[in-house]
Amino acid sequence: MATSNSVTRKRKQFSIVEKIEFIDKIKASQSRTSIIKELGVPEGTLRGWLKDEEKLRTAISEMDTPDQKRKRFKGANDTELDKAVITWFTQARTEGMPISGPNIQHQALKFNKMLHPENNSFEGSTGWLRNFKHCHGIKQVTIRGEERSADTEAAEAYPEELRKMIEDQGYIASQVYNCDETGLYYKMLPDKSLAQSSDNKKTLGFKQSKNRLTALLCCNASGTHKLQPLIIGKYEKPRCFHHVNLKTLPVHYDFSSNAWMTGAIFEDWFHKKFVPEVRKYLRQKKLPLKALLVDNCAAHPKDLKSRDGQIVRGMDR
Repeated sequence: MATSNSVTRKRKQFSIVEKIEFIDKIKASQSRTSIIKELGVPEGTLRGWLKDEEKLRTAISEMDTPDQKRKRFKGANDTELDKAVITWFTQARTEGMPISGPNIQHQALKFNKMLHPENNSFEGSTGWLRNFKHCHGIKQVTIRGEERSADTEAAEAYPEELRKMIEDQGYIASQVYNCDETGLYYKMLPDKSLAQSSDNKKTLGFKQSKNRLTALLCCNASGTHKLQPLIIGKYEKPRCFHHVNLKTLPVHYDFSSNAWMTGAIFEDWFHKKFVPEVRKYLRQKKLPLKALLVDNCAAHPKDLKSRDGQIVRGMDR
C-alpha cells in the first residue's frame, strides 16, 4: 500500500480581532501576497474578510471588551431589549449595586413589557441569561470578604474538657444547654455580584448599611428544649412596634445603643429568662433541677449561677 507523505492539517481559525488586524494591514498598503503567506490561507478567505469588514467591526464595537479568542460573534435577537438591559446593568454596577442572574432576568422581563407590550412569548429564560452574560463578558465576582482565623489548639482541647465536666457533675443531654449570638444586618446588600470584564472597579466594595439586630439562640443538647430567642435592637421602643406590646412578641426583646449584646443584658437574660424557663422544663420532664449553660463568648459575665447554685454558666471555649 502506498503511503502518502502529505499531512492533512487542521485549518487554522482566526479570531475577530485577528481578522481586523489583517484587514488594517491591507489598508495600510501591505502586500496581500505577503499577508496570505503569513496567514497560510487561500486568497478567497482574505477576500471574504474584506467583504465582511463592516460586520466584523460592528461585532468588535458591540463587545464590552475585545475578546482576543472569540472567533464568531452573534448579536442579540432583540437588540433594543439587549441595549436597555445592558444600559441598566452598567448603571447599577457603577452605583455599586450587587446584581444576580435573577435580577437581570426580572429586569429584562420589565423592559420587554415596556418595549413590546404585545409580545408575551419572552420568558427571560436561563438560556437567554447565559447568552446575555456571554455576549457582554459578565461573570460573577466577590465584592468584598473577610477572613477569620481560629484557635485550633483550644478548639481541639475543648470537647475533652467539656466531656469531663459533664461526667463529673452527672449532667444528661437534656440538662446541657448551649447559647450563641448572631447578627442580622437587615439592610446589608450581598457581597457577590455579576460584573462585566471591562469594569475596572468590579471588585471594589462600597459602604454597607450597618443597621442590625442581635439574636441570642439557646437550646439543650438533646434538642428537646428550645428557649425563646432574645432579640436586641437599638431602641427601647422601636417605632414600628408603637402599637404593639413588646411582651406579646414570640421573642424576648432588649436594647442597647448599637444593638449589640452587653454584659448587663446577658446577665439579665440569664437570671430572668434562662433560669426560669429551664426550671419549668426540668419540672415538666421530672428531671433533677440542675443544668449547665455552655457559652462561647468570653466577654459575657463569668461565674453566673442561679440563687441555689444548681443552674450555672460553664467555661468559655
